[in-house]
Amino acid sequence: MTEQWKASKFELADNGVAIWTMTCPEIMNPLTDDLNSDFNTLVDRVQGNPDVRALIMAGEGRAFSAGGNVKGMVNRTFDAHASRNRLVSAHEWVERLYNMDCPVIAAVDGLAFGGGLSFCLLADFVMASPKARFCCVFGRIGLMPDLGVLYTLPRIVGMATAKELMYTARSFDADEAKDMGIVHSIYASADLMGAAESFAARLAKGSKAAMAITKRTVNGSYEMSYRDLVDAEANGQALMFTTDFHKEAVRRFVEKEPRLYDWDAMK
Repeated sequence: MTEQWKASKFELADNGVAIWTMTCPEIMNPLTDDLNSDFNTLVDRVQGNPDVRALIMAGEGRAFSAGGNVKGMVNRTFDAHASRNRLVSAHEWVERLYNMDCPVIAAVDGLAFGGGLSFCLLADFVMASPKARFCCVFGRIGLMPDLGVLYTLPRIVGMATAKELMYTARSFDADEAKDMGIVHSIYASADLMGAAESFAARLAKGSKAAMAITKRTVNGSYEMSYRDLVDAEANGQALMFTTDFHKEAVRRFVEKEPRLYDWDAMK
């Protein structure tokens, strides 16, 4: 079943894999008010939904997303207070997407510039085609990076490389992005979505609760002391011991039955 939203569409398969696609290819899927609204709809639709076990984000056309709507900035009257409030409001869905309670994959088959780079770095994994190109483009128009990339990019590529990408606003291809740790894997354009769906389907067979609490803890680990991290680990593990998934996995192990979640066997 496909749901058509303002500037995107949402599909959910029987295996629990959801695919959310930005559908404004003629303008390269920029962050318009409609798309901003759809991001809020997306996190509301997915977060806490037991039917969704993994999420893939994609964009139609030659761009995953070109980021901010630069043409719309020409005649806009900017007010510092209103601009600040708009970005603060956007971070309500940015933070929720970053800590989404299921694995999130960004399938990038074109440009991921500016906010588009920010979007894909909110995912757990970026899968790309050779047509993918990335750019922290904000500096080209005298802006600072936004939508969470100031947080995510240094944690992926390191402080010095993040500064270089932000200061120069240069673009880079999928191979360089993979070398930096931004891209998880590269596939031909024709194979990209199939590979993303296969990867998501395998992840969907695991314990959603265990992945969710692991993700949230790892995402916040740079801000934690060792003691805080140990406490988070102990609290989370105590909860996981009570889950039906854990109990069934242990039962199968003891009874020498096929594993409930076996990544290697799913190859």
